[in-house]
Amino acid sequence: MPTASTTAQAKKLKGFFLEKAKSCIHEPKGLLKHRFVTPSYDVVAGADDSSEVSDRSLTGHYLQMYDWDACFFAQASVKAGIEGLAQDVVENFLSLQEGDGHVPRTVSPSRIWDNGDQCKPFLAQTLLFAARQSPKSASIDNRHLEGLDCYLKYFDAKRKHESGLYFWRNVLESGVDDNLALLYPLEAAKGENDDIANFPDGRLLAADINAYLVAEFRAMNELAKIGGNEKMAAEYNAKATALAEKIDSLLWSQEDSIYYNYDPKTKQHCRLRAWTGLCPVIMGTTNKERTQAVIEKNIMSSDHFLRSAGIASVAASEPLYNQAKRGLYGRVICSNWQGPMWVLPNALIARALVREKFFKDAQRIAELVVNTLATGLEAKGTLFENYHADTGEPLFAPQFMSWNSLCLELLSILE
Repeated sequence: MPTASTTAQAKKLKGFFLEKAKSCIHEPKGLLKHRFVTPSYDVVAGADDSSEVSDRSLTGHYLQMYDWDACFFAQASVKAGIEGLAQDVVENFLSLQEGDGHVPRTVSPSRIWDNGDQCKPFLAQTLLFAARQSPKSASIDNRHLEGLDCYLKYFDAKRKHESGLYFWRNVLESGVDDNLALLYPLEAAKGENDDIANFPDGRLLAADINAYLVAEFRAMNELAKIGGNEKMAAEYNAKATALAEKIDSLLWSQEDSIYYNYDPKTKQHCRLRAWTGLCPVIMGTTNKERTQAVIEKNIMSSDHFLRSAGIASVAASEPLYNQAKRGLYGRVICSNWQGPMWVLPNALIARALVREKFFKDAQRIAELVVNTLATGLEAKGTLFENYHADTGEPLFAPQFMSWNSLCLELLSILE
């Protein structure tokens, strides 16, 4: 049977990305002084800025610029022939930085959304990407280094536990909006549940934020070297090494070969397999032995994460695994990270598999995801935010580009 990369569907998918990606990019306006990006294509950016409820909660259209959506789209956009976007994205976020280092995670021409949430730690990695892709046009100066340093020190001041590990302010700040590993419901309660007081998401020491910060500290090490600040480079190299050691010390489960979030109140792991527990492997923070164990016993295990449409966002072995359009447990206003397939973790996992020389596994995941999106595009005429992990059925949020554009990278793996 031919793979998706050789079919007319896959060619149509690639053409669709190349055509529609540019409609996600908007010219400077209002608060945003550089080109900016919306996750949804063919929309009017900021059209809901005066609304009490954003379009994302009503129609699934995203009209603002979001932190990691913009960062990963900027990376993928290079394959769509769009240059210089990564630096624009970083400049926009840093221009809205407050004195204490806080950078908002959701920004729009006339409004800051999701007040209080910190921009996820991907800005240094995105600027480093820009510097590597276009070393002549990407500028790294003291202004960038000082802004990024202040931004990362905000995590130290506001998101760091006495153990040396970090936590999210809440599950929404994490971006994995109803992640069961952060909500960690001890009892399943289907239906609407607006009472968040029973959820420990604001205190759990989470595998994803800590792995992201290791990668961010490593990126700062390289940026500081480019900028000629050897003292800052050494500082961030030491921070990355120390944090990686703490992740391995406190979050690793030898029994299950995965990283679990940790509750400092109960001093127990939150034993729930979610894709965020794969992040130390995804971001390359752990050793070869543990990396191989996570890949073989979790990522590529059909008992847990590997499904017919790609890697599931929560392991199929979990009792709360579901494929609803919106999460069944915790917060139904959000899209569903409780089982469906999302392109972002699949693309990041494929990157990690290539890095670790698991080439056949990377190709397998790439083929499953490309097939899923290509088939959905053929049937529905658009892309979606997530897909049924077992059937490939498109679920919520049509016209979703964002990190779906990383499929261009998956196509390259197949080609």
